[in-house]
Amino acid sequence: MNRLMGLLCFLTLSISSLTAEVSLKDLLKYDKEICLERLEKATNEELWDVFLEGQAELFFEPEFQWIASQDSWREAKNILEIESGNGAYLSKLADKFHEKSFYGIEKLPLSVKQANERYARDRVVFQEGDAEILNEQLFHSAESVLFRLTLQHLKNPLLALQNTWHYLPSNGHVFIIDSCDGAKKTSHPITAIDEALELVAESQRNHGVGNRKITLEILQMLESHQSQLSGLYEVVYSNLDATGNVLDEVLRLEGEQARKRYSNHNLLFLTLVHRTYQVKVDMSKAYDEIREYLDDENAWTVLGMHYLILKKK
Repeated sequence: MNRLMGLLCFLTLSISSLTAEVSLKDLLKYDKEICLERLEKATNEELWDVFLEGQAELFFEPEFQWIASQDSWREAKNILEIESGNGAYLSKLADKFHEKSFYGIEKLPLSVKQANERYARDRVVFQEGDAEILNEQLFHSAESVLFRLTLQHLKNPLLALQNTWHYLPSNGHVFIIDSCDGAKKTSHPITAIDEALELVAESQRNHGVGNRKITLEILQMLESHQSQLSGLYEVVYSNLDATGNVLDEVLRLEGEQARKRYSNHNLLFLTLVHRTYQVKVDMSKAYDEIREYLDDENAWTVLGMHYLILKKK
């Protein structure tokens, strides 16, 4: 009996030690038990940091191609990203556009610290700032302003856009990249994600903070000319129409590398959704569905994303 107990203790310690060494960047290399235990033990800071880094890797190339094709972006000399997170995405943009200067503001001090430690350099600057607080130091500071997966989280996204109007010169542009779940198409629906997002939407409505359909609503407001934003901006590009139908398929994920990144991204995303909104997420079910997606070499996803460009009037 003592030998059996010792063996069990040894195995438990071995699994715990292995779990501690599991990288959040490559969770699906390991079996289900180890993967889910690693997610459960990860701190929020760890999760957000790896999630934002992975998100930049996953989405960057097609989004870069879209951004680079826009005349207004090519002509801009100064770029401001509002709520720039840990700086990973803005840094990747700076690597592609050597002639431009990039400035990121972020509300969370830890993210600003990470951004400055990893990515700050000549032409790339990060400072603390809040999208919903007008900053006179930013007046007329950038020809293009980027909101990337930001507006959906704000209490008052319209106020953020009103503030941004002051940061642009005449005829400056706002580039918006955000979620619009209804536009998503995939070969393998992951019902655990769909169920979690329904609970998130309910939580957002109850608390009055956040809206994953906000950019579609902004498009509708501007096209109807019945909004306070109508006197500030006009729409010059949208990959969705006002009802959410896809007009231009900007971001399609397929191929082995994209499947791996997307699968890992979803595990991190669901863990963060659970912790941020305190909603129930069936991680065991999610793992099984994500594993099935990963193992099918023909799997593909068109993400539910809205790409919107506004021009300052």
